[in-house]
Amino acid sequence: MTYATSGALYAEVVETARLSPHLVRIVLGGEEMPQYRPLEVADEAVVLWFPKPGEDRPAPTTLKDGVWGHHDPSTAPPGRNYTVRSFENGRMTVDFVVHPGGVAGEWALHASIGDVILITRPRCWYEPPADAKWVLAAADLTGLPALARIIEECAVDGPAVYALVETVDADDLAALPATRCNARSVDASIGTGNGVAPGALVDLIAAKLPELAELGTGYVWYSGEAAQSRAVRKLMRKEHNWPLTHVQSVGYWRADAEHWNETFEKVGGDQLVQVYFEAIEKGLSNAEASEILDEEYEKAGL
Repeated sequence: MTYATSGALYAEVVETARLSPHLVRIVLGGEEMPQYRPLEVADEAVVLWFPKPGEDRPAPTTLKDGVWGHHDPSTAPPGRNYTVRSFENGRMTVDFVVHPGGVAGEWALHASIGDVILITRPRCWYEPPADAKWVLAAADLTGLPALARIIEECAVDGPAVYALVETVDADDLAALPATRCNARSVDASIGTGNGVAPGALVDLIAAKLPELAELGTGYVWYSGEAAQSRAVRKLMRKEHNWPLTHVQSVGYWRADAEHWNETFEKVGGDQLVQVYFEAIEKGLSNAEASEILDEEYEKAGL
């Protein structure tokens, strides 16, 4: 089945490299990879599906009720969302944060040439509005690949980019591009967030805003830990009254995932999620629906 039909393709590891103490780069290729159609947006992300123990490749997606996916829980492989660092000449580069116990990170750490994974269709969130004079882009390690692309791809005649990054080790900053085009500054907080300490990005964003406000209309983009993501959205929407079109805050992971999942089950989280889908059905945007869901989560103690 082709990628155009199923939205999935198998990819093989063709290169591996250790970028920094907490980042591993994997380059994916193979016969099917040229079928991939990139979105060409800086925070373009795909779902990567990894082989289960004892398997040499993940189970393929199947068609059920008009939807392609892994419909059988007994055979469904583990999958995680990852940013496409680059796609060129039929090869996709993905940077992985490596830490003990992480399915994707452990796979990347031990990946060998020829190992096979499954990739499904991309999505993206980064969309500075036409009136933005500047972009404030903030990310922890998980959002660093997307932040790197924002810095690397910002146009000379586009909005100026001011970056905030939170890493475990200063050496992790080596994953950022040396050429910064229209990126005016890259400020780093070392040793905060990332599951090792309380996050600092919300406070750093708040501190940077008065300086940038003097430059005119801006756009704030955040990717990283989910609780900080919600706090960023609340900061911009509730405290500064920014429109949704000028704020994008995406939670890639949760520092308190185990506790959050337990609470989610106790409060009937699946029913709360329906609020999101109902909003979408009413014609609201993804950002509007996400904000409504955030409010429901907060009411439920999530």
